[in-house]
Amino acid sequence: MKFFPLLLATVISGTIYAQQQNVLLSKADSLLSMKKYGDACKTYQQALQHEKRDADIYYNAACACSLGNDTTSALSLLREAANAGYNNTKWMSKDSDLKGLRETSQWNSILELVQANLDEYEKNFDKPLKEKLEKIYVKDQTLRLLYNEALENFERGSEEMDFFWETIAKQDSINEKEVIEIIETRGWVGISLVGKKGNTALWLIIQHAPVEIEEKYLPLLRESVLKGESMGHHLAMLEDRINMYKGLPQVYGSQITTDTETGKYVLYKLIDPEYVNQRRKEIGLGPIEEYVKEWNIEFNIEQKVK
Repeated sequence: MKFFPLLLATVISGTIYAQQQNVLLSKADSLLSMKKYGDACKTYQQALQHEKRDADIYYNAACACSLGNDTTSALSLLREAANAGYNNTKWMSKDSDLKGLRETSQWNSILELVQANLDEYEKNFDKPLKEKLEKIYVKDQTLRLLYNEALENFERGSEEMDFFWETIAKQDSINEKEVIEIIETRGWVGISLVGKKGNTALWLIIQHAPVEIEEKYLPLLRESVLKGESMGHHLAMLEDRINMYKGLPQVYGSQITTDTETGKYVLYKLIDPEYVNQRRKEIGLGPIEEYVKEWNIEFNIEQKVK
């Protein structure tokens, strides 16, 4: 019993430090987006004095410092990102934020560390299947990424936009057949076999398929998520979209709609909303209060645990 106050103080202290770091990281991200690179560099470094020091934070900090012409700090942070497991050599090699670092004497040694991380990460991958799924990913996303540009040039409902969507539908049909064949023969292949991009390709294609196909393969995605082989937000979005399509309440709160009278964003109806954070936590998602802030939505329902 004597140790409980100390334990409580430690937990509270840890929570406070985590909150402080999140505030600093949010501020740093904002400064970076506003191109205040020097301030962003310093703020990231302040945030990294706290407990959470993952590879992505180090990498973003390195980008801010590089853009702010603090080459020494940028190289140090980039090396820390590599030491923390950063492994995206392809992106690092072309990232314009790091352009000023590529001619330095330390660049190649850091790149070698990142490549070693990638080799370790991919050592058990099915490379041909990974490559096939990543190509399907590109075929699914490329035209969709051009949607806004198409709208700038053509009116909604025009022959040009009709052709745009017909082209997407034709490619979706081809992708759907290929992915279903993979799932039927190999199952819902996970991140440890095909990486995040390859695994994401399965989800993208299935969520663009007819609802009966979505429902058929939803249990396989759920099983994969619970094994840690697929991402929780993929399950949330697919299951919630199926429920919304059928007029049922959503489970995880991923679906946002628009109020027809006010034009404001609203959270689509939830089943047992007082337990939504428990359900979200079970698949690795953060609190719904934080999620809906992106749409300026407030969620005030007191949360419970069964």
